[in-house]
Amino acid sequence: MNDDTTTSVTIRRDTGPTMLLGSGNYFDYANPEAEDLTIEDYAYGLAFTGRFSGQCVNKRTGQRVFYSVAQHCEILSKLVPAELAYAALMHESGEVVCGDLTSPLKSMLPSYKTIEKACAAAIERRFRVPAEDVAAIKPYDIRLWASEREQLLNWDGRPWGASDNALPFDVLIEPKDPYTAAKDFLNRFSELAPFETAAP
Repeated sequence: MNDDTTTSVTIRRDTGPTMLLGSGNYFDYANPEAEDLTIEDYAYGLAFTGRFSGQCVNKRTGQRVFYSVAQHCEILSKLVPAELAYAALMHESGEVVCGDLTSPLKSMLPSYKTIEKACAAAIERRFRVPAEDVAAIKPYDIRLWASEREQLLNWDGRPWGASDNALPFDVLIEPKDPYTAAKDFLNRFSELAPFETAAP
């Protein structure tokens, strides 16, 4: 940590702005290629990150619910063509270390978007996720978003934009607690990863 903690809250290790991960390793935002992010860091990071900034409501029960980014990824991996399943599981790589900001807020923060994209690209390379496959899952991601809005957001039907025309998937979303979501994500990773061990 910086010697003068009264003037800065930026955590640093050696050089660059870094984040301490659950594994005990560090992620350097200025040099994301060099860091030791594990698949457990990845899974638990997304499992404890609430999709839609935590503003989810089960439309069937009317109750507030927690729905994680990890579960979103696991569901999507089962809805896309088999050859895109791994990319679908790993398509939120930037959110592992940058969090899940709402799209309207992201649109106001171009510097954040640049950093998130750089981190996502580095993490995807680390876990051998083809960039072209991540791009190819976008139409399916939008359809799942439409399903989530229909089932898990207190939406009144007013139009939001071009994505309003997306056809929701015929899938029932049952939100999981973070620990179950992480476990299921890791199991799905073991099924799909193009290498034998849990980390490349």
